[in-house]
Amino acid sequence: MGIGRRRALELIAGAPLAGLGLSSAAAETAHAHAARAVKAAAKGQAYKARFFTAHEWETVRLLVDLIIPRDERSGSATDAGVPEFMDFIMTDPMEDDRGREQRQTAMHGGLAWIDAESTGRFGHAFVEASDAERRSLLDDIAYVEVEEDEEEDRGSDARDLRVKLGHGKAFFSSFRDLTAAGFWSSRMGVEDLAYQGNTAVAEWTGCPPEALRKLGLETSLDPGGKR
Repeated sequence: MGIGRRRALELIAGAPLAGLGLSSAAAETAHAHAARAVKAAAKGQAYKARFFTAHEWETVRLLVDLIIPRDERSGSATDAGVPEFMDFIMTDPMEDDRGREQRQTAMHGGLAWIDAESTGRFGHAFVEASDAERRSLLDDIAYVEVEEDEEEDRGSDARDLRVKLGHGKAFFSSFRDLTAAGFWSSRMGVEDLAYQGNTAVAEWTGCPPEALRKLGLETSLDPGGKR
């Protein structure tokens, strides 16, 4: 269900902000909004969501931290202001009405699906579920579909489950992409990557040997380091 930081980096590289229907200008404004909210929260000023209901807000904060938890490198998605980033994106005044309404409908519907599925399985909403229950549910919607021939081998139960979970899978995929996009385009996310772009390099001496070894390319160099 959860994804490592390197895996999340792959996700955002494969699904850039534009691919999520977000302009760089919208993302920059959303991050400025989120940064102000995080600073205010640190001073004890609670954030009031513009788009999400109180219950949805609690669910969103829980979900983003299950996707990108705090670790030894940096803070979690909530520490980076990802929920506030999402809240702004959901109400972005610069987006056309149809696009904004579609995004809002998908988000409301997806969060409602999570709760309905949790209630059906465990008898309570997702935020009230145990950690094991939450992860069990998310494990069923977090991964790509099995190949058709594998599904055939598993029989009708596998096909029925795929159909039943279809909406949940689609929602969680887009929610996870938005979480990754919000985190790795934030200040905390950039620092987590140790990004050094736009830095002048006086002399290029080639790719470091340890990087080549990690990529399995060290054999492409002769003993003198020449290709």
